[in-house]
Amino acid sequence: MNITPAPELFSHDRIDEKALRRTAFNLRWATVEEDVIPLTAGEMDYPICPEVADAVGRHIQQGYLGYCPPQGFESFREAIAEDLCRKGVPASADKVLVIDGAASALKVACRAILKPGDEALTFDPVDFLLPHCAELAGAKVLRCPVSPIGGAFDIQQLESMITAKTKALLVCNPHNPTGRVLRNEELHAMAQLAEKHDLVLVSDEVWSEIILADVPMTSLASLSAETAARTVTISGFSKSDGLSGMRVGYLHSCNDHLFRKITEESGILDTSGGATALSQVAAEAALVHGGAWRRAFVDHLRQVIPATAQRLSALEGIHCPVPEGTFLLFPKIQIPNTEMETLAEKILKEARVSVVPGAARWFGPGAQGHLRLSVATSQEILNEALTRIEAVWDSIRAR
Repeated sequence: MNITPAPELFSHDRIDEKALRRTAFNLRWATVEEDVIPLTAGEMDYPICPEVADAVGRHIQQGYLGYCPPQGFESFREAIAEDLCRKGVPASADKVLVIDGAASALKVACRAILKPGDEALTFDPVDFLLPHCAELAGAKVLRCPVSPIGGAFDIQQLESMITAKTKALLVCNPHNPTGRVLRNEELHAMAQLAEKHDLVLVSDEVWSEIILADVPMTSLASLSAETAARTVTISGFSKSDGLSGMRVGYLHSCNDHLFRKITEESGILDTSGGATALSQVAAEAALVHGGAWRRAFVDHLRQVIPATAQRLSALEGIHCPVPEGTFLLFPKIQIPNTEMETLAEKILKEARVSVVPGAARWFGPGAQGHLRLSVATSQEILNEALTRIEAVWDSIRAR
């Protein structure tokens, strides 16, 4: 079964593979051999929204690329605050910090909140950046298991891991790699734990615009004034708007003391940190003018992702659920005595398709037995990748 045709805006002819092979790094087109299809890093293959390119061009034509305000351009911070308010977060522009990517925001927040000897909680599996940033701050990271298939977790088990040293809970919503959108009751339970044990909530919401299922996306900081006061909301524009190379993201906290500590840690006050002018211009244009483009992108994903998951699940030994959010697939591989690193190498060598193994270094021990595929590309590219995997799967599985 091939995937059905896509909307014109995200058709195959919009993808410039030659340009991707020059510019798309981080395990993608520019870093693999010429005949390999990379379904690896969480990044789209499509060019950016035209309004974003126009805004950047207009800014360059003015002839000035000077320093930016330390926290970021005021108009950009106001647009971010308005967007957060629409999501129910009590946000204001003066409590928004624009920074060079959501990953940097995570790192800065963890450095401000945690110190050596502290403990932080997160989940297993989860994107490596959450525990990595806490560990960079010197904290010990404890992981609460989530179901790799459904993405659910046990709140009692999470609470049992809290000690006097626990200072923060790091949350990813929608969850990478399972694609689960956290439920309101789960978020409320985490907020209650945070209040009971005086924890800071760090909520990575970089995937929040990519919601595929009929499940509401709720920002943690929108639950109550008390929750907002102990929450750092982090997001960016790499997943929903294709601006990963611009290195621009933001964080928000309405807590004066917490926001001041983060600001001091960020380097913006001594000009050693911050996002570039062009990055901010691009991201503001995406946020303000890119809504229709993002919705069309999500509609495209709603077409290609279920069909891709279905084809993978048709292969013996694979169960691939459809994610509720993100453009990541996280299939369960049921082949006895098979390491995922080895399996990914076989798929690369024999099918010429690159995927991410469910290895502890990427997602934690709970990812064992899974592969991760990023599928923000055209139907044609996905069909070719799946056909290649199907052609060699029986021989790979038998060895």
